Amino acid sequence: MRDSIFRYLRAEDGAITVDYTVLSAAVVSMTIAATAIVTGGINNLTQQIDAELRSRQLNDSYIAFDSSHFEPLYESGLLTEEQAAELFAIANAAMNQDIINALQDGIQKIEDGTITPHEAAELFALASVAHQRNIVPDAVLEYYFGIGGAAGVQEVETG
Repeated sequence: MRDSIFRYLRAEDGAITVDYTVLSAAVVSMTIAATAIVTGGINNLTQQIDAELRSRQLNDSYIAFDSSHFEPLYESGLLTEEQAAELFAIANAAMNQDIINALQDGIQKIEDGTITPHEAAELFALASVAHQRNIVPDAVLEYYFGIGGAAGVQEVETG
């Protein structure tokens, strides 16, 4: 019996698919084991990064109320400086993507001529924050709001 086992192990003839099946199973098993190890480490790292980001106080203290951004509204009597400061504080609390979305909607209303005075005031506050955070191209802000030193401002209908 012992001789037949050794002869079987030393034999080089037979179906090669058996060898590849065994090798493939070994590779798949090692891959699954490695994935399980790496997944645990990635989950741990993700939790540590999340905890660190939540513990930090990220601020945007460099962003300050700039009264000059609201000049067209002051001149038309739609807003006082105190009201502009309040709108700016609300806009500054918004997330970047929310500001971008609101500006897109507001600009569409300007183009359509359907913007209200209150919406225009909110839009100027959002544009002021967007300018300081540098999240919207300056050319857009200059054209529609005169923010950034443009000579001409798109007339906002406040009908």
